[in-house]
Amino acid sequence: MGWQIILLISLASLFLLLVLGQWIAFALGAAGLLALFLQGGLLFFRPLGDVIWNSVNNFTLIAIPMFIFMGEMILLGGASERFYKAMRLLFSRLPGGLLQVNIVTCGVFAALTGVSVAAAAAVGTVAIPELTKQNYDRRMVLGSIAGGGTLGILIPPSIPLIIYGALVQQSIADLFAAGIIPGILLMALFMLYVGIRARLNPKLAPKARESCTGKEKIIILLQGLPVLFLIGMVLGCIYLGLMTPTEAAAVGAFLAILLSWIYGGLILSNLKLALSRTVQTTSMILFIMVGASIFSFALVNGGINRELTNWVISHYGGTPWVFVMVISFIYILLGFFFDPISIMLLTIPIFYPITQKLGLDPIWFGVMLVVLIEMGLITPPVGFNLFVVAVAGKQRIEEVIQGSYPYVVLMLVLLVILYFFPSLALWLPHVLK
Repeated sequence: MGWQIILLISLASLFLLLVLGQWIAFALGAAGLLALFLQGGLLFFRPLGDVIWNSVNNFTLIAIPMFIFMGEMILLGGASERFYKAMRLLFSRLPGGLLQVNIVTCGVFAALTGVSVAAAAAVGTVAIPELTKQNYDRRMVLGSIAGGGTLGILIPPSIPLIIYGALVQQSIADLFAAGIIPGILLMALFMLYVGIRARLNPKLAPKARESCTGKEKIIILLQGLPVLFLIGMVLGCIYLGLMTPTEAAAVGAFLAILLSWIYGGLILSNLKLALSRTVQTTSMILFIMVGASIFSFALVNGGINRELTNWVISHYGGTPWVFVMVISFIYILLGFFFDPISIMLLTIPIFYPITQKLGLDPIWFGVMLVVLIEMGLITPPVGFNLFVVAVAGKQRIEEVIQGSYPYVVLMLVLLVILYFFPSLALWLPHVLK
């Protein structure tokens, strides 16, 4: 049976299982098993034990639960409220007022947790009632939280960048460094959009009324600084070569516990909830990785990756920008239906070998990939941030969608900028080497 037929059958079975409501991990694994069976029967199942073990037996992946736990303790332990107040003092005077605070706070919290929906929910429960009382435009409020939450999977420490680095054997430190400038640029685009809208129509974002004394402002700022120190310490240790990402994540998790204790949030219920969320998220990611490893092994074992790469090179070898446009469209389309991690694990085994043959930089491609899957968080019908913000703020999902679509357009703008100016992603990793 030809590789084209095997690939079509396996992909068709994968999407059929997903349409029927099967978990993505099971669907990937089942599609991989079917492809292996078509290649050589049950005999090709023998190496699967080693394949599954090797897919999760990776020291780098230990950073994932550590970073998730660190962020959960920040959100649950009392530091998140203090940080929001500090950001409110710093950014509320900008055009857009508290909308700017939402974007910055969501971006920082989502980066800390590596899970944007957690940050969007945490900030949403605090910000939406407050901004509603101050007569902010509801769609602008909901969009700023949903859109701001997507920043966390690009701004390091980023769980998708860790997974991408582990899958394609690229430096996590380089990927983190590559995400900094694009992440800051995307945040700046979000804030610029809010500022322009607020300038054109001041009714969208009435000026915040602050009644703090000078002494109170200093105290608020000092209480919010430890969160920034924690981020700086984790990333600084990685970039200076003092720690591996896994070691830095462990130290960050310890400091998050210490910070929660200082703020009085280190109680048994919070600790249990943080551990429970960490286990749930990590188990989901690793389970999907196991299914993806089976699917990837089937592609490699049957030479499908090689044949598909050769076919693409013969058609797009001289015009890599056409290939980039095609896969960008595919990623945007997949974002309508799947979560970011699932999209990565589904597509990287297929697309990554092609990008290498086309001569695309793997670090640059990783950043582009993360920006593309960010869109899926705020595009219906399965945009997780949309539902989380709607539930957190007790708002209609239609209003969240209407407030979020400008941020999708801004992500497309960033992609165009990164394509024509790849040095924005590659400059910092080069400098830090």
